[in-house]
Amino acid sequence: MTPIIIKRELSDTTIDDFLIRLGDNLEAYGLTWTQAAKLLNNECDEEYSESRWRKRYNSYIEFKPIVLAKYGNNEVVQEVRDATVELQKETVRLRDQKREYNQLIYKEARFDNLKDQINESILELQLLKPLFASPLVTNNDTVKRAISLWSDWHIGSEFKNSLNTYNVDVFRDRLSTLLSKTIEYSQKNNITELIVANLGDLLHGAIHVSARVQSGEDVIKQIQIAAESIAEALAELSKSHSKIKFINIIGNHSRLIANKHESIFRENLEYLVPWFLEARLKDFANIEIVKDEDGIYVEDIDGEKHVFCHGDLDPVSTSAKNLPQLLGYVPSYIYSGHIHHNYEKEFGKTETIVNGSLMGVDDYAISKRYFASPMQKYIVLDGSKIECTYKIRV
Repeated sequence: MTPIIIKRELSDTTIDDFLIRLGDNLEAYGLTWTQAAKLLNNECDEEYSESRWRKRYNSYIEFKPIVLAKYGNNEVVQEVRDATVELQKETVRLRDQKREYNQLIYKEARFDNLKDQINESILELQLLKPLFASPLVTNNDTVKRAISLWSDWHIGSEFKNSLNTYNVDVFRDRLSTLLSKTIEYSQKNNITELIVANLGDLLHGAIHVSARVQSGEDVIKQIQIAAESIAEALAELSKSHSKIKFINIIGNHSRLIANKHESIFRENLEYLVPWFLEARLKDFANIEIVKDEDGIYVEDIDGEKHVFCHGDLDPVSTSAKNLPQLLGYVPSYIYSGHIHHNYEKEFGKTETIVNGSLMGVDDYAISKRYFASPMQKYIVLDGSKIECTYKIRV
């Protein structure tokens, strides 16, 4: 039988009405879906496949009780269209939610995988290189405190230029110098309690192209080297101090996602460091491990507030102004790193102290014509106030 030729009157029917009418009456019109698709494509100037038209029709059939009542009732037809649109929107929303959920699972699984690998490293290290706690050292009944600032070690960075050379071996040599000087200054000043503040960027990470070019170790190896180096350093320092308090602050180079606009603040590899240390140094009763909250840690020393941060979110030019608004009080001292050079300045009642970098001037710094010697700081306290500061050149 020759198919009936059906035309759509543009003035009084839509293509969806036309599709429903064709689909409902294919047998009566003597049409196949292939022929109906050609007719529909001709009417709406498209080149859709037979399958696409048929699936579109079937989506309306899901609402068959309403569709059966549509003839002669434009409001019902519009209700069908609206319901179909809402169904399609909901499908897209569910798809987006599923994608975001899968991304969250992936990130959590990746972080858990890193912890598993590091946990294996801890077990191996405890067998190959056990750390033994020494009896607590008590010089006298008087508490004398000092602060050792560690920051911007950039483990994994590897370069050699006209002013500086840096790699893992150089890092280890400089850390050895830092430790020997720290012990020397503690003995000279009769220090009993030492606050070791890691101000971030222990790792070089992979957040910039230049970072990836200069990196001689992958980020997993970087975090393993950093965490174990700190564990061994704290174990050594614990022999000459009655108490060690290690403060861990995250930096920007160790964020899990390279793009800072897509990165979640707490997804940071340096949060693995205190977790590692707690396991590695569990037998050391005189070592306390603490970590930042939102990139900030506040230590109350004899009534004075000492604030520790990395510095990328709290620039030295504005931190003394902005942090009191955030914290609700005016701190006496703000310690940070990030800018890789020594800096100290008073802003009213607050003194900002910026630590240097253990790495020193790299290729990027030279290209910008910046220079700073590799150094860290050791600060002796008199009660709650700073008595003196040693610049440890490494």
